[in-house]
Amino acid sequence: MKIRIWKTDNEKRLCEISNSEMEYINTDIIEEQGHPGDIEGFLVNIHDDVEYQTFGGIGGAFTDTSASVWYDMPSVKKKELIESYFDREKGIGYTVGRFSIASCDFSTEDYTYVEEGDETLESFDISHDKKAVFPMARAAMEYADLALFASPWSPPAYMKTTNNRIGGHLKKECYELWAKYFKKYIEAAKENGIDIWAVTMQNEPRHHQVWESCLYTPQEEAEFLGFLGKELEGTGVKILCYDHCRERVFERARFIYESQNGRYCDGIANHWYSGDHFGELKAHMERYPDKISIASEGCCAITGVGIQPERDLEFAEIYAHDIIGCFNNGLHYYCDWNMLLDDKNGPHHNREKRPCSADAPVFYIRESNELHYRLSYYYIGHISKFVKPGAKVVASSSYSDKVETVAFKNQNGEIVCVMLNRTDKEMPAIIRLDGHIEKTSLAPHSILTAIINR
Repeated sequence: MKIRIWKTDNEKRLCEISNSEMEYINTDIIEEQGHPGDIEGFLVNIHDDVEYQTFGGIGGAFTDTSASVWYDMPSVKKKELIESYFDREKGIGYTVGRFSIASCDFSTEDYTYVEEGDETLESFDISHDKKAVFPMARAAMEYADLALFASPWSPPAYMKTTNNRIGGHLKKECYELWAKYFKKYIEAAKENGIDIWAVTMQNEPRHHQVWESCLYTPQEEAEFLGFLGKELEGTGVKILCYDHCRERVFERARFIYESQNGRYCDGIANHWYSGDHFGELKAHMERYPDKISIASEGCCAITGVGIQPERDLEFAEIYAHDIIGCFNNGLHYYCDWNMLLDDKNGPHHNREKRPCSADAPVFYIRESNELHYRLSYYYIGHISKFVKPGAKVVASSSYSDKVETVAFKNQNGEIVCVMLNRTDKEMPAIIRLDGHIEKTSLAPHSILTAIINR
């Protein structure tokens, strides 16, 4: 067996550090003076004949903010950014993308696609997204086959109980109209070369935010699902419920799937902001193995404005820990938030309302015309670059919770094992597959990816 290992630590960035043959140890050999075939300590075991869910992909959001920064960059930088994310050889191989249906908290302005009070949707106009969002997505599609999904932050104000795009609920009498709005968006996107794979019904339906937001009780979400399901029937577009913090994934999924309209729901989306709660994903996988599970948003917050490099490692490890935990517990797709911000963490129209700014794996420094790659970009890349859509998550085990691991099998039989060390100590590891071993070690605060070919 051949094994190649890539590493990222405080000195290296996704660098190949080893290319060798794995050693075969015959565990059946037992001698009087010892057990030369017996290895017990420091093992990271891989069992690729035990397969779990199918890996769909990893990616990020084409927010209006990210797209506007990209659009303003010189053409050479535009190409660099797209290749860095979506080219599997030159970059990290993203295959998932998210859009906001009309404006969100990371948009350059508050906008929707219809005129206020339009009960027919005849004024529907997606011109805002034609400027930067769709061109950025089409540029990415030249490098990868993308699973693209879209989420609304709020209906137009006249459809809301508050007559405001902030907070409130969708008016009951507008359920059908709002469902038609979704279909209008999907059709307009397609006319612009964008095939929407899935929609979520509402971003963060449990929170009245200080930006575009809309509240849904579980009962309201299940009721609206009936209208949306009928409207999108025959389109092939999948419908995902919830799209909020992970600690309620199982109970929300159970309620929606087992409701009168549950047949229309293809899966559930979740965010990481309430903590790990990987057990929620596991319960969802075990009860509903045929449903999609997608981490649709995750983002680290920065108090104040700026890149703050002193938090680079902290944020990178948050991403890797979450991605590993999610895929070990039934997740199919993983989507980061903003792919790109400027060095002021924007631009976005909610600057005055937001108590903090967001981080991103890549920043654009306008003054020097440079792209700044955060450590998180490389940590995410340790999974997204090497694991391909269609791969299977396979069984693995680690001798210590200080060596966090996840393993995949690509469709060509290639094994990908990712190992994370978030401690201050060097951690030894012996990768073991079918009696073959490779001794290695994880430097303090480092991540390794091993690629094994039989």
